[in-house]
Amino acid sequence: MLRASGRRAIAVTLPAIIQSYIDAYNRKDAAVLAACVSDDIVFENVSNSGQSMKIEGRAAFAELAEQAATMFTTRHQTITNAVVDGDRVAVEVDWTGTPAVDLGPMKAGEPIAMRGASFMTIRGG
Repeated sequence: MLRASGRRAIAVTLPAIIQSYIDAYNRKDAAVLAACVSDDIVFENVSNSGQSMKIEGRAAFAELAEQAATMFTTRHQTITNAVVDGDRVAVEVDWTGTPAVDLGPMKAGEPIAMRGASFMTIRGG
């Protein structure tokens, strides 16, 4: 079930693997996060600020997840909207976090909030 603070969310039950992924992300549990993705994952982070990246393969994703977990003292995704169509899932998220270190324009200790979207395809369960 989806909930959002300050924005209206549509009540949708996410596929279990997607909910596990979001929960692991919010706990900063890199091992569980990596276990949720396929060996041939293609993870792309596209940012309007020009800091886009592309990671391919579970090993590279696991390394990124481990590194990213240490870069923030807190981080949390709240799903505000979702569309589930068979094996394809799109989620809109409100993201909040506090960097542990300076990350470009994001300064250590200063809370930040962003809005984003994730698009996923489920394979094998």
